[in-house]
Amino acid sequence: MRSYLYQQFEEATPRVVAGIRSVDFGIRFVREDIRDRYTDVDFEEAYKMIMRHLVASDDFKSLIGEQACRVQTLYFTDIIIFIIPSTRHEAVFASFDYDEDFPVNQFVQQISETAPGE
Repeated sequence: MRSYLYQQFEEATPRVVAGIRSVDFGIRFVREDIRDRYTDVDFEEAYKMIMRHLVASDDFKSLIGEQACRVQTLYFTDIIIFIIPSTRHEAVFASFDYDEDFPVNQFVQQISETAPGE
């Protein structure tokens, strides 16, 4: 799992980086200023939601005849989340503070250049 690459993104420091696996997850990084904001229960609940999202995405990918999903993005008012699948029901989760200056295209380019299996 290449979660270290997303921690090294020069343009922004992530909020949270986690490795998502089919039966569990591992928090790789939590930015210090938000560390006390989330509990283990919050992370467990988020994991369950993300897994449901990954399963639905996999079903949708099959429906439209695609072979792979390279990245999923969730935009919120102040947070952007990237879910970067690596294998079936496994992914890297990376969240960042978001505003209109966040270099989305640059981050997606970095993901594409470091995608597993390439």
